[in-house]
Amino acid sequence: MNKKKFLLLFVLCCALPLLAAKLVLEFGWFNSGVSSKGEWQQSEVFLLSATNAKAHWRLAVAPKAECDKPCQQALYTIQQLYVGLGRKQVQVQPVLISEQSPPNAYTAFARYSAAQPVPETLQNRILLIDQQGLVLLSYPVPSAQTELANTARAIRQDLLKLLNYDRTSV
Repeated sequence: MNKKKFLLLFVLCCALPLLAAKLVLEFGWFNSGVSSKGEWQQSEVFLLSATNAKAHWRLAVAPKAECDKPCQQALYTIQQLYVGLGRKQVQVQPVLISEQSPPNAYTAFARYSAAQPVPETLQNRILLIDQQGLVLLSYPVPSAQTELANTARAIRQDLLKLLNYDRTSV
């Protein structure tokens, strides 16, 4: 093989994957990898004050006024999820963002007042909040009893990813 053929073959082998990648991106043939199940917040919302507690993540519910049926379902979902975390419970704190105390059946919940008014879009939703008080993900409260398991599974998947990759205690 002479030098020119080798050089041409070498350039083709290098340029062809780059050209193929550009075409895939240009024509939209590539689905970007989104692995989170919740809805990411488009703007920064700090609902809770920062904490240095061992619990780096907070699962919260912010009811509109009283804790009605959707709020009760959200509390139940979070409590079941919290119990299912096992030894990782120390890294998560269930929170009710309200002026009222949580119902007696939900003793694991801490009650906090919001650091700022809760936006309408975050009320009656399950919120995943970091150690600094920033809302990262929100999940709709399931309207039917049959959807509770799917919502809890989605929250659990996202939460376990965050717990596994959390390096704030290192």
